[in-house]
Amino acid sequence: MSAVDTDEAQASAEAGPPVRQGPRRRPVFWASLAVGAVLAVLIAVFASSQPASQVVANSPLLGNSAPAISGAGLAGGHYSLAQFRHEWVLVNFMATWCEPCQEEMPQLLKFSEQHAKAEDATVFTVVYDPTDRGALKTYLATRGARWPAVNDPAASVPYGVTDLPSSFLVAPDGIVYAYMPGGVTAAELDSYIQQGAAKGLGPA
Repeated sequence: MSAVDTDEAQASAEAGPPVRQGPRRRPVFWASLAVGAVLAVLIAVFASSQPASQVVANSPLLGNSAPAISGAGLAGGHYSLAQFRHEWVLVNFMATWCEPCQEEMPQLLKFSEQHAKAEDATVFTVVYDPTDRGALKTYLATRGARWPAVNDPAASVPYGVTDLPSSFLVAPDGIVYAYMPGGVTAAELDSYIQQGAAKGLGPA
């Protein structure tokens, strides 16, 4: 071995093994993919958990006059939605065979009781299934529901109701303020009313 070869071998030994860039890049690449996947999941979760105010925007009735509802009261008499233009009205389509409807009943009772004295808001039940009329009458009576309940077979069409429960909060001026597919809570309803009142749509 020449002196030059000896020097080069010694320098190589002192410098250590050559650095391989490939393997070091791979962890960074996979880490970037992992971060991207996590972000994608977070975005999907965020998109699927939008506040109710955005979900209810799917109804074309929002901001428009509530379609007329009129019919014989289940407990007697005759009622129309127009009779309650001076207060907030929760138009609630209901059927006894709808389990979520039964689950939300305590919240409807609570909401009704909270506003009964002031008479600034009421529930307005609409029969969704005409064949369920008798059963719904008994159901409401045994639960102590004192709000108007009517049978208007044509009402579900202009409201676009295809599933239960479905509720529409109508402001005192007759404009549909909120649409709530699925069960509602008294707190949620009061929150909508307060928001609407802040915009001058009626009493809070």
